[in-house]
Amino acid sequence: MIDTSINKHYIAIIGGSISGSEAAFTLATKGFKVVIFEMNDLPYGKIEDGLPKWHVGLRDKQEKNIDQKLNHENILYIPNVKIGRDISFEDLVKNWGFTVIIIANGAWKDRDLLIKDINKFKGKELVYQNSLLYWYNHKHEPDYKGSSIEIKDGAIVVGGGLASLDVIKLGMIELVQDVLLSKKGILVDLFEFEKKGIAAILESNNTNLQELQIKGLSLVYRRAAKDMPLKSPKDDTTENVEKAKMVSEKLLQKYLDKYLFKFIPLSIPIDIIEKDGTLKALVLQKVTIENGKIISKPGDTLTVETPMIISSIGSLPEQIEGLHYEGSWLKMEGKGNYKVYGYNNVFAIGNAVTGRGNIQESKVHGKRMTEKIIDKHLLEDDLFEDWVENLNTDLCKRVDENVEAIEAFIKIQKIMPDRIVDNILRKTKELQDKVGYTTYTDWIKSKTPIRLENLPK
Repeated sequence: MIDTSINKHYIAIIGGSISGSEAAFTLATKGFKVVIFEMNDLPYGKIEDGLPKWHVGLRDKQEKNIDQKLNHENILYIPNVKIGRDISFEDLVKNWGFTVIIIANGAWKDRDLLIKDINKFKGKELVYQNSLLYWYNHKHEPDYKGSSIEIKDGAIVVGGGLASLDVIKLGMIELVQDVLLSKKGILVDLFEFEKKGIAAILESNNTNLQELQIKGLSLVYRRAAKDMPLKSPKDDTTENVEKAKMVSEKLLQKYLDKYLFKFIPLSIPIDIIEKDGTLKALVLQKVTIENGKIISKPGDTLTVETPMIISSIGSLPEQIEGLHYEGSWLKMEGKGNYKVYGYNNVFAIGNAVTGRGNIQESKVHGKRMTEKIIDKHLLEDDLFEDWVENLNTDLCKRVDENVEAIEAFIKIQKIMPDRIVDNILRKTKELQDKVGYTTYTDWIKSKTPIRLENLPK
Protein backbone atom coordinates (compact mmCIF):
# COMPACT_ATOMS: atom_id res chain seq x y z
CA MET A 1 0.00 0.00 0.00
CA ILE A 2 1.27 3.48 -0.91
CA ASP A 3 1.79 5.87 1.99
CA THR A 4 -0.25 8.89 0.86
CA SER A 5 1.42 11.12 3.46
CA ILE A 6 4.58 11.27 1.33
CA ASN A 7 2.90 12.09 -1.98
CA LYS A 8 3.83 15.76 -1.83
CA HIS A 9 7.55 15.09 -1.88
CA TYR A 10 9.04 15.94 -5.30
CA ILE A 11 12.43 14.50 -6.24
CA ALA A 12 14.62 15.69 -9.12
CA ILE A 13 16.72 13.17 -11.01
CA ILE A 14 19.42 14.37 -13.42
CA GLY A 15 19.63 11.76 -16.17
CA GLY A 16 17.06 9.19 -17.25
CA SER A 17 19.06 6.18 -18.40
CA ILE A 18 19.72 2.91 -16.57
CA SER A 19 20.36 4.20 -13.04
CA GLY A 20 18.14 7.29 -13.38
CA SER A 21 15.12 5.33 -14.61
CA GLU A 22 15.61 2.67 -11.95
CA ALA A 23 15.68 5.27 -9.18
CA ALA A 24 12.71 7.14 -10.65
CA PHE A 25 10.58 4.01 -10.92
CA THR A 26 11.47 2.81 -7.45
CA LEU A 27 10.48 6.15 -5.93
CA ALA A 28 7.40 6.61 -8.12
CA THR A 29 5.94 3.24 -7.18
CA LYS A 30 6.22 4.25 -3.52
CA GLY A 31 4.16 7.37 -4.05
CA PHE A 32 6.88 9.97 -4.51
CA LYS A 33 6.69 12.44 -7.40
CA VAL A 34 9.73 12.49 -9.66
CA VAL A 35 10.93 14.99 -12.24
CA ILE A 36 13.53 13.67 -14.72
CA PHE A 37 15.90 16.23 -16.29
CA GLU A 38 17.32 14.64 -19.46
CA MET A 39 19.89 16.44 -21.61
CA ASN A 40 18.89 14.56 -24.79
CA ASP A 41 15.61 13.88 -26.57
CA LEU A 42 15.69 10.28 -25.43
CA PRO A 43 16.57 8.99 -21.96
CA TYR A 44 18.57 5.99 -23.11
CA GLY A 45 22.11 7.28 -22.58
CA LYS A 46 24.83 4.95 -23.83
CA ILE A 47 22.34 2.23 -24.63
CA GLU A 48 21.42 4.47 -27.58
CA ASP A 49 24.67 6.30 -28.27
CA GLY A 50 27.44 4.30 -26.65
CA LEU A 51 27.09 0.94 -28.41
CA PRO A 52 27.53 0.30 -32.15
CA LYS A 53 24.18 -0.01 -33.91
CA TRP A 54 24.51 -3.74 -34.57
CA HIS A 55 23.65 -4.41 -30.90
CA VAL A 56 19.96 -4.38 -31.85
CA GLY A 57 18.67 -6.92 -29.34
CA LEU A 58 20.50 -5.35 -26.42
CA ARG A 59 19.44 -1.82 -27.37
CA ASP A 60 15.77 -2.65 -27.89
CA LYS A 61 15.47 -4.70 -24.70
CA GLN A 62 17.16 -2.11 -22.49
CA GLU A 63 15.28 0.84 -24.02
CA LYS A 64 11.94 -0.91 -23.64
CA ASN A 65 12.78 -1.48 -20.00
CA ILE A 66 13.56 2.22 -19.50
CA ASP A 67 10.29 3.19 -21.22
CA GLN A 68 8.28 0.92 -18.97
CA LYS A 69 9.82 2.57 -15.92
CA LEU A 70 9.58 6.21 -16.99
CA ASN A 71 6.06 6.03 -18.40
CA HIS A 72 4.57 6.28 -14.91
CA GLU A 73 1.90 8.65 -13.58
CA ASN A 74 4.21 9.87 -10.82
CA ILE A 75 7.09 10.70 -13.17
CA LEU A 76 7.41 13.94 -15.14
CA TYR A 77 9.93 13.87 -17.98
CA ILE A 78 11.75 17.01 -19.19
CA PRO A 79 13.84 16.41 -22.33
CA ASN A 80 16.57 18.60 -23.81
CA VAL A 81 17.49 20.30 -20.54
CA LYS A 82 21.08 20.02 -19.36
CA ILE A 83 21.87 21.00 -15.79
CA GLY A 84 24.82 23.35 -15.87
CA ARG A 85 23.93 24.62 -19.33
CA ASP A 86 20.21 25.36 -19.45
CA ILE A 87 19.66 25.45 -15.70
CA SER A 88 22.40 26.09 -13.16
CA PHE A 89 22.78 23.57 -10.37
CA GLU A 90 22.47 26.43 -7.88
CA ASP A 91 19.11 27.40 -9.37
CA LEU A 92 17.91 23.81 -9.16
CA VAL A 93 18.90 23.58 -5.50
CA LYS A 94 17.73 26.98 -4.32
CA ASN A 95 14.76 27.96 -6.46
CA TRP A 96 12.83 24.84 -7.44
CA GLY A 97 12.02 23.38 -4.02
CA PHE A 98 12.80 19.69 -4.50
CA THR A 99 13.09 17.61 -1.36
CA VAL A 100 15.95 15.64 -2.89
CA ILE A 101 18.12 15.90 -6.00
CA ILE A 102 19.67 12.71 -7.41
CA ILE A 103 22.54 12.92 -9.89
CA ALA A 104 22.51 10.09 -12.43
CA ASN A 105 24.07 11.77 -15.45
CA GLY A 106 26.47 8.95 -16.29
CA ALA A 107 29.92 9.28 -17.84
CA TRP A 108 29.98 11.11 -21.16
CA LYS A 109 33.29 12.97 -21.22
CA ASP A 110 36.02 11.08 -23.07
CA ARG A 111 39.26 10.72 -21.18
CA ASP A 112 41.90 12.89 -22.81
CA LEU A 113 44.63 11.08 -24.68
CA LEU A 114 47.69 12.22 -22.73
CA ILE A 115 49.91 13.39 -25.56
CA LYS A 116 51.09 16.99 -25.76
CA ASP A 117 49.15 19.08 -28.31
CA ILE A 118 47.16 16.05 -29.52
CA ASN A 119 43.78 17.71 -29.02
CA LYS A 120 44.47 20.30 -31.69
CA PHE A 121 43.68 17.50 -34.13
CA LYS A 122 40.39 16.69 -32.41
CA GLY A 123 37.57 16.30 -34.90
CA LYS A 124 40.06 15.84 -37.74
CA GLU A 125 42.88 13.31 -37.43
CA LEU A 126 41.89 12.58 -33.80
CA VAL A 127 38.47 11.16 -32.95
CA TYR A 128 37.26 10.15 -29.51
CA GLN A 129 35.04 7.13 -28.93
CA ASN A 130 31.83 8.90 -27.86
CA SER A 131 31.86 11.17 -30.94
CA LEU A 132 32.65 8.23 -33.20
CA LEU A 133 29.78 6.11 -31.92
CA TYR A 134 27.29 8.95 -32.09
CA TRP A 135 28.18 9.56 -35.74
CA TYR A 136 28.15 5.86 -36.57
CA ASN A 137 24.76 5.24 -34.98
CA HIS A 138 23.02 8.23 -36.52
CA LYS A 139 24.67 8.97 -39.88
CA HIS A 140 22.08 6.96 -41.79
CA GLU A 141 19.24 9.19 -40.60
CA PRO A 142 17.84 11.50 -43.32
CA ASP A 143 17.87 14.54 -41.01
CA TYR A 144 21.29 13.88 -39.43
CA LYS A 145 23.13 17.17 -39.00
CA GLY A 146 26.05 16.11 -36.84
CA SER A 147 29.71 15.87 -37.68
CA SER A 148 30.93 13.68 -40.51
CA ILE A 149 33.73 11.19 -39.84
CA GLU A 150 35.75 9.27 -42.39
CA ILE A 151 37.50 6.12 -41.19
CA LYS A 152 40.95 6.39 -42.73
CA ASP A 153 42.91 3.35 -43.82
CA GLY A 154 45.81 2.79 -41.46
CA ALA A 155 44.06 4.40 -38.47
CA ILE A 156 45.17 3.47 -34.96
CA VAL A 157 42.76 2.69 -32.12
CA VAL A 158 44.20 3.26 -28.65
CA GLY A 159 42.60 1.25 -25.86
CA GLY A 160 41.76 -2.21 -24.60
CA GLY A 161 38.81 -4.27 -23.46
CA LEU A 162 35.45 -5.09 -25.01
CA ALA A 163 34.54 -1.49 -25.84
CA SER A 164 37.75 -1.00 -27.80
CA LEU A 165 37.17 -4.25 -29.67
CA ASP A 166 33.77 -2.89 -30.71
CA VAL A 167 35.41 0.35 -31.86
CA ILE A 168 38.00 -1.36 -34.03
CA LYS A 169 35.36 -3.74 -35.42
CA LEU A 170 33.34 -0.67 -36.37
CA GLY A 171 36.32 0.90 -38.11
CA MET A 172 37.28 -2.21 -40.05
CA ILE A 173 33.72 -2.97 -41.16
CA GLU A 174 33.14 0.63 -42.26
CA LEU A 175 36.42 0.70 -44.20
CA VAL A 176 36.05 -2.68 -45.93
CA GLN A 177 32.37 -2.17 -46.66
CA ASP A 178 33.09 1.09 -48.51
CA VAL A 179 36.06 -0.23 -50.48
CA LEU A 180 34.30 -3.47 -51.44
CA LEU A 181 31.44 -1.44 -52.88
CA SER A 182 33.57 1.18 -54.66
CA LYS A 183 36.13 -1.22 -56.16
CA LYS A 184 34.09 -4.37 -56.69
CA GLY A 185 30.53 -3.13 -56.81
CA ILE A 186 29.68 -5.56 -54.01
CA LEU A 187 27.23 -4.35 -51.38
CA VAL A 188 27.25 -6.31 -48.12
CA ASP A 189 24.89 -5.47 -45.28
CA LEU A 190 26.43 -4.21 -42.05
CA PHE A 191 24.78 -6.93 -39.97
CA GLU A 192 26.13 -9.64 -42.25
CA PHE A 193 29.61 -8.16 -41.90
CA GLU A 194 29.34 -8.11 -38.11
CA LYS A 195 27.94 -11.62 -37.83
CA LYS A 196 30.11 -13.47 -40.33
CA GLY A 197 33.23 -11.36 -40.00
CA ILE A 198 35.35 -9.57 -42.57
CA ALA A 199 37.55 -12.58 -43.35
CA ALA A 200 34.56 -14.75 -44.28
CA ILE A 201 32.91 -12.00 -46.36
CA LEU A 202 36.07 -11.36 -48.37
CA GLU A 203 36.67 -15.08 -48.92
CA SER A 204 33.11 -15.62 -50.15
CA ASN A 205 33.66 -12.81 -52.66
CA ASN A 206 37.03 -14.15 -53.83
CA THR A 207 39.07 -11.20 -52.64
CA ASN A 208 41.27 -10.09 -49.74
CA LEU A 209 42.68 -6.97 -48.12
CA GLN A 210 45.78 -7.05 -50.31
CA GLU A 211 43.77 -7.08 -53.54
CA LEU A 212 41.56 -4.30 -52.21
CA GLN A 213 44.73 -2.38 -51.21
CA ILE A 214 43.54 -2.00 -47.61
CA LYS A 215 46.18 -1.67 -44.89
CA GLY A 216 43.66 -2.06 -42.09
CA LEU A 217 43.44 -0.62 -38.59
CA SER A 218 45.70 -1.33 -35.62
CA LEU A 219 44.84 -1.63 -31.93
CA VAL A 220 47.47 -0.28 -29.54
CA TYR A 221 47.35 -1.64 -26.00
CA ARG A 222 49.65 -0.89 -23.06
CA ARG A 223 49.85 -4.54 -21.97
CA ALA A 224 50.01 -7.93 -23.66
CA ALA A 225 47.04 -9.73 -25.22
CA LYS A 226 46.78 -12.07 -22.24
CA ASP A 227 46.46 -9.04 -19.94
CA MET A 228 43.40 -7.59 -21.64
CA PRO A 229 40.45 -7.30 -19.20
CA LEU A 230 38.35 -9.93 -20.94
CA LYS A 231 38.62 -12.74 -18.43
CA SER A 232 39.28 -12.58 -14.69
CA PRO A 233 40.62 -15.53 -12.68
CA LYS A 234 38.37 -17.41 -10.27
CA ASP A 235 40.94 -16.81 -7.55
CA ASP A 236 44.52 -15.67 -7.10
CA THR A 237 46.12 -19.06 -7.58
CA THR A 238 48.79 -19.21 -10.25
CA GLU A 239 46.86 -21.89 -12.13
CA ASN A 240 43.63 -19.88 -12.45
CA VAL A 241 45.44 -16.62 -13.21
CA GLU A 242 47.21 -18.31 -16.10
CA LYS A 243 43.95 -19.90 -17.33
CA ALA A 244 42.27 -16.49 -17.38
CA LYS A 245 45.13 -15.01 -19.36
CA MET A 246 44.93 -17.82 -21.89
CA VAL A 247 41.21 -17.22 -22.41
CA SER A 248 41.70 -13.46 -22.92
CA GLU A 249 44.45 -14.15 -25.42
CA LYS A 250 42.29 -16.65 -27.27
CA LEU A 251 39.34 -14.26 -27.41
CA LEU A 252 41.46 -11.45 -28.84
CA GLN A 253 42.89 -13.81 -31.44
CA LYS A 254 39.38 -14.70 -32.54
CA TYR A 255 38.66 -11.03 -33.14
CA LEU A 256 41.93 -10.61 -35.04
CA ASP A 257 41.15 -13.58 -37.28
CA LYS A 258 37.54 -12.54 -37.87
CA TYR A 259 37.92 -8.80 -38.40
CA LEU A 260 41.51 -8.66 -39.73
CA PHE A 261 42.91 -5.74 -37.72
CA LYS A 262 46.45 -5.63 -36.32
CA PHE A 263 47.47 -5.67 -32.68
CA ILE A 264 50.37 -3.70 -31.21
CA PRO A 265 50.89 -4.77 -27.58
CA LEU A 266 53.10 -3.40 -24.81
CA SER A 267 53.00 0.09 -26.24
CA ILE A 268 51.99 3.48 -24.79
CA PRO A 269 51.40 6.54 -27.01
CA ILE A 270 53.79 9.31 -25.95
CA ASP A 271 54.12 11.67 -28.91
CA ILE A 272 52.99 12.49 -32.42
CA ILE A 273 54.71 13.52 -35.61
CA GLU A 274 53.06 16.16 -37.74
CA LYS A 275 53.88 17.91 -40.98
CA ASP A 276 52.28 21.12 -42.24
CA GLY A 277 49.68 20.93 -39.50
CA THR A 278 48.64 17.36 -40.35
CA LEU A 279 49.10 14.27 -38.20
CA LYS A 280 51.53 11.84 -39.81
CA ALA A 281 52.60 9.33 -37.16
CA LEU A 282 52.19 8.15 -33.58
CA VAL A 283 55.22 7.54 -31.37
CA LEU A 284 54.90 4.62 -28.97
CA GLN A 285 56.92 3.89 -25.85
CA LYS A 286 57.63 0.19 -25.65
CA VAL A 287 57.17 -1.35 -22.22
CA THR A 288 57.51 -4.61 -20.35
CA ILE A 289 55.40 -6.10 -17.56
CA GLU A 290 57.23 -6.97 -14.35
CA ASN A 291 55.26 -8.31 -11.37
CA GLY A 292 52.10 -6.90 -12.92
CA LYS A 293 53.52 -3.39 -13.29
CA ILE A 294 54.23 -1.56 -16.54
CA ILE A 295 57.93 -0.76 -16.89
CA SER A 296 59.16 1.61 -19.59
CA LYS A 297 62.17 0.65 -21.66
CA PRO A 298 64.25 3.87 -21.95
CA GLY A 299 65.05 4.76 -25.53
CA ASP A 300 62.93 1.95 -26.95
CA THR A 301 60.23 3.58 -29.05
CA LEU A 302 58.24 2.67 -32.13
CA THR A 303 57.00 5.20 -34.67
CA VAL A 304 53.90 4.10 -36.59
CA GLU A 305 52.71 6.08 -39.58
CA THR A 306 49.00 6.81 -39.36
CA PRO A 307 46.53 9.29 -40.83
CA MET A 308 44.11 8.98 -37.89
CA ILE A 309 43.97 8.16 -34.18
CA ILE A 310 40.81 6.86 -32.49
CA SER A 311 40.93 7.12 -28.70
CA SER A 312 38.98 4.44 -26.83
CA ILE A 313 40.39 4.78 -23.31
CA GLY A 314 37.18 5.33 -21.36
CA SER A 315 34.83 8.09 -20.21
CA LEU A 316 34.39 10.32 -17.19
CA PRO A 317 31.34 12.13 -15.78
CA GLU A 318 30.89 15.66 -17.06
CA GLN A 319 31.47 18.05 -14.20
CA ILE A 320 28.60 20.30 -13.12
CA GLU A 321 29.47 23.73 -11.82
CA GLY A 322 28.48 24.10 -8.17
CA LEU A 323 29.43 20.57 -7.16
CA HIS A 324 32.69 19.53 -5.52
CA TYR A 325 35.04 17.12 -7.30
CA GLU A 326 38.11 15.13 -6.37
CA GLY A 327 40.02 14.92 -9.59
CA SER A 328 37.50 13.78 -12.17
CA TRP A 329 34.96 12.35 -9.75
CA LEU A 330 32.24 13.77 -7.54
CA LYS A 331 33.33 14.30 -3.96
CA MET A 332 31.17 12.13 -1.72
CA GLU A 333 30.70 11.80 2.03
CA GLY A 334 29.47 9.13 4.37
CA LYS A 335 29.96 5.37 4.37
CA GLY A 336 27.24 4.75 1.78
CA ASN A 337 29.15 6.80 -0.79
CA TYR A 338 25.97 8.13 -2.39
CA LYS A 339 25.60 11.45 -0.56
CA VAL A 340 27.22 14.36 -2.39
CA TYR A 341 29.66 16.44 -0.39
CA GLY A 342 28.49 19.90 0.67
CA TYR A 343 24.74 19.24 0.42
CA ASN A 344 22.26 17.72 2.81
CA ASN A 345 19.75 16.62 0.14
CA VAL A 346 21.85 15.87 -2.95
CA PHE A 347 22.75 12.27 -3.78
CA ALA A 348 24.45 10.52 -6.69
CA ILE A 349 24.07 7.05 -8.18
CA GLY A 350 25.41 4.97 -11.05
CA ASN A 351 28.35 6.04 -13.20
CA ALA A 352 28.15 9.60 -11.87
CA VAL A 353 30.00 8.33 -8.80
CA THR A 354 33.29 6.59 -8.18
CA GLY A 355 34.46 4.50 -5.22
CA ARG A 356 33.76 1.07 -3.78
CA GLY A 357 30.03 1.72 -3.55
CA ASN A 358 29.57 2.29 -7.25
CA ILE A 359 32.08 2.28 -10.10
CA GLN A 360 34.53 -0.06 -8.42
CA GLU A 361 31.77 -2.52 -7.63
CA SER A 362 30.60 -2.28 -11.24
CA LYS A 363 34.10 -3.14 -12.40
CA VAL A 364 34.34 -6.08 -10.04
CA HIS A 365 30.92 -7.33 -11.07
CA GLY A 366 31.78 -6.81 -14.74
CA LYS A 367 34.82 -9.01 -14.38
CA ARG A 368 32.79 -11.64 -12.55
CA MET A 369 30.08 -11.65 -15.19
CA THR A 370 32.65 -11.75 -17.99
CA GLU A 371 34.23 -14.76 -16.33
CA LYS A 372 30.92 -16.61 -16.18
CA ILE A 373 29.96 -15.67 -19.72
CA ILE A 374 33.28 -16.66 -21.26
CA ASP A 375 33.31 -19.92 -19.32
CA LYS A 376 29.83 -20.74 -20.63
CA HIS A 377 29.81 -19.04 -24.03
CA LEU A 378 33.48 -18.75 -24.94
CA LEU A 379 33.92 -16.82 -28.18
CA GLU A 380 30.20 -16.55 -28.98
CA ASP A 381 29.05 -13.41 -30.79
CA ASP A 382 26.66 -12.31 -28.04
CA LEU A 383 29.42 -12.03 -25.42
CA PHE A 384 29.30 -8.24 -25.23
CA GLU A 385 25.52 -8.06 -25.12
CA ASP A 386 25.31 -10.57 -22.27
CA TRP A 387 28.05 -8.73 -20.39
CA VAL A 388 26.27 -5.37 -20.62
CA GLU A 389 22.90 -6.84 -19.68
CA ASN A 390 24.32 -8.46 -16.56
CA LEU A 391 26.27 -5.34 -15.63
CA ASN A 392 23.15 -3.18 -15.96
CA THR A 393 21.10 -5.65 -13.93
CA ASP A 394 23.62 -5.41 -11.11
CA LEU A 395 23.69 -1.62 -11.39
CA CYS A 396 19.90 -1.50 -10.94
CA LYS A 397 20.12 -3.70 -7.85
CA ARG A 398 22.66 -1.35 -6.28
CA VAL A 399 20.59 1.70 -7.23
CA ASP A 400 17.64 0.15 -5.37
CA GLU A 401 19.84 -0.20 -2.28
CA ASN A 402 20.87 3.46 -2.47
CA VAL A 403 17.29 4.59 -3.07
CA GLU A 404 16.19 2.82 0.11
CA ALA A 405 18.56 5.05 2.07
CA ILE A 406 17.45 8.14 0.13
CA GLU A 407 13.82 7.23 0.80
CA ALA A 408 14.52 7.09 4.52
CA PHE A 409 15.93 10.60 4.32
CA ILE A 410 12.86 11.85 2.43
CA LYS A 411 10.40 10.41 4.90
CA ILE A 412 11.75 12.48 7.80
CA GLN A 413 11.25 15.71 5.85
CA LYS A 414 8.19 17.88 6.29
CA ILE A 415 5.40 17.67 3.73
CA MET A 416 5.96 20.18 0.92
CA PRO A 417 3.72 23.29 0.97
CA ASP A 418 1.34 23.68 -1.97
CA ARG A 419 3.16 26.81 -3.15
CA ILE A 420 6.39 24.82 -3.63
CA VAL A 421 4.56 22.02 -5.44
CA ASP A 422 2.90 24.62 -7.70
CA ASN A 423 6.30 26.19 -8.39
CA ILE A 424 7.80 22.85 -9.45
CA LEU A 425 4.84 22.00 -11.67
CA ARG A 426 4.85 25.46 -13.28
CA LYS A 427 8.57 25.39 -14.05
CA THR A 428 8.33 21.82 -15.32
CA LYS A 429 5.44 22.67 -17.65
CA GLU A 430 7.29 25.69 -19.03
CA LEU A 431 10.31 23.56 -19.97
CA GLN A 432 8.13 20.82 -21.47
CA ASP A 433 6.11 23.34 -23.51
CA LYS A 434 9.31 24.92 -24.79
CA VAL A 435 10.25 21.71 -26.65
CA GLY A 436 6.71 20.64 -27.53
CA TYR A 437 6.50 17.77 -25.07
CA THR A 438 3.02 16.35 -24.42
CA THR A 439 3.11 12.78 -23.14
CA TYR A 440 6.00 10.38 -22.63
CA THR A 441 4.67 7.83 -25.13
CA ASP A 442 4.06 10.42 -27.86
CA TRP A 443 7.45 12.05 -27.29
CA ILE A 444 9.39 8.79 -27.51
CA LYS A 445 7.49 7.78 -30.63
CA SER A 446 8.21 11.10 -32.36
CA LYS A 447 11.89 11.28 -31.37
CA THR A 448 13.05 7.69 -31.85
CA PRO A 449 15.31 7.80 -34.92
CA ILE A 450 14.98 5.60 -37.98
CA ARG A 451 16.48 2.24 -37.16
CA LEU A 452 18.95 0.91 -39.68
CA GLU A 453 17.51 -2.58 -39.60
CA ASN A 454 14.19 -1.12 -40.83
CA LEU A 455 15.73 0.59 -43.86
CA PRO A 456 15.36 -0.93 -47.34
CA LYS A 457 18.32 -3.15 -48.18
